[in-house]
Amino acid sequence: MSPEDVVAALAAWSVRLVQFNGLVAGRLGVGTTELQCLYELTRHGPATPGVLAGRLNLTTGSASRVVERLHAAGHVRRVADPADRRRVLVEPEPASLARIGALYEPLNDRLAALLTDVDAPVLEQMGAFLAAAEDETDDVIRNG
Repeated sequence: MSPEDVVAALAAWSVRLVQFNGLVAGRLGVGTTELQCLYELTRHGPATPGVLAGRLNLTTGSASRVVERLHAAGHVRRVADPADRRRVLVEPEPASLARIGALYEPLNDRLAALLTDVDAPVLEQMGAFLAAAEDETDDVIRNG
């Protein structure tokens, strides 16, 4: 398989992932941007709406509206920033994280099963490639 074939396969899979994320978002009663916000909060921890805006490639106003929709749906809570009580942090509700995890678990289990016979060095290479692919994609989003 050529590098171009691998990139094409990833592109095809990414379309399916977008579709799957849409299903998960629908089951949670939110949009896909709200689901991305929950992912970022889970991955990086509590954040201000401004920080979330940067991570989601949104304006601060748009990020604030995303947070408001998530808060109204009971998926996040606002807490005072312990480092600066004038700022508000957004953090996911544990019950929502558990529900999201349950929705992703069947797919994650299937994907993990596909990797059970893959040697550790190959898994390391795959992980390194995926991390680099994320960084390169982020760079293109931010810098064109």
